[in-house]
Amino acid sequence: MSKENLKSLCFHGYIGLNHSWSVVQRGLASAFLKNGHQISLCSTNGIDCIPDNLKPYLTDNLNGKYDIQLSYTAMQNFSKYLSHGGLRYAIYNYEFSILPDGWAKHHNDCDLILPSSNFSKEIFLNNKIPENKMVVIPHGVNVEDFETKEKYPLKTSKALKILACIAQPHIRKAIPELLDAFGKAFTKKDDVCLVAKVVINNGKRSPFEVHFPDLLKDFYAKYKDHAEIEVITEFIPNMAVLYNACDILFAIPHSECFHLPSLEACFANKIVISSRYGGPLDFLTDECSLLVNGKEGRVPREAQYWGCSPYSKYFYPDISDAVDKLRYAVENYDLLIEKFKPGIQNIIENYTWDKAAEKILELCK
Repeated sequence: MSKENLKSLCFHGYIGLNHSWSVVQRGLASAFLKNGHQISLCSTNGIDCIPDNLKPYLTDNLNGKYDIQLSYTAMQNFSKYLSHGGLRYAIYNYEFSILPDGWAKHHNDCDLILPSSNFSKEIFLNNKIPENKMVVIPHGVNVEDFETKEKYPLKTSKALKILACIAQPHIRKAIPELLDAFGKAFTKKDDVCLVAKVVINNGKRSPFEVHFPDLLKDFYAKYKDHAEIEVITEFIPNMAVLYNACDILFAIPHSECFHLPSLEACFANKIVISSRYGGPLDFLTDECSLLVNGKEGRVPREAQYWGCSPYSKYFYPDISDAVDKLRYAVENYDLLIEKFKPGIQNIIENYTWDKAAEKILELCK
């Protein structure tokens, strides 16, 4: 790339901890850096998970003129985190159909909002954000991360490992439904293990969070003859090693505006079972995944973020269909791996952080 095409970029917001917004900003920053652009990073949630390649670019003071400002943050923060000069690009998604009161007006505090899926864009459109203020920029993957053959040292000896990459245990992730489907699909006689990667917060929790140990306790009481479950709570710097150790990714959330674990599982050539709903449908189809049916319904008050509406809707997965898809994936694993190869290859070619960075640069022309 010629020097005149290189840009200076600043990132302000969640960058440091093990949070999806941080993962996105670190992925984009690494892609811009790799391609010769100048970056500055101001993290508002610490630096514990910052990779070595980005540490030299951390700063507490964003000053000077930047060509592009980027922040993955809630709408009320747009004016604060995009106040450093240059084009103002806000990355944001909202999983429920109705935005909190007063949020839509904050599109005036940026030049463009970059939702990560058409599902997310449609929510913003329905909440009166102008279409000309939005461009969909899908999330991506660092291809280099998935070049490793290393596998996470799971304790289970079961033949097939089904990964539930839950991370932050929010209500909208339908964790009780996920456990219920697993409990109905398999017993201890089956050669399978559910590997639950989850954050456990033993302190004060938000109303939209659940306590995974409590859910697991209820599950054990309900399914006395349950199949094996292994829980992982530690931070894993490169999640590819966990995908490498598993065979199937299972997620049936009420709502996701993108779902990085589904994308990452594709890069690891795993079978993905997911809800037939939301942002993942931009890249997940019946030709590359198993999609669980369901229907829309009201969102409980406690599940919503920063406000609530009694008219907001999200997805309720059909547990019987989820059970069928789980059993089908286990019984036809080799067949499905072969069937899904072309579709997964298409995903791998189009969903990288390099591609996302290119799309952002095209906005500047």
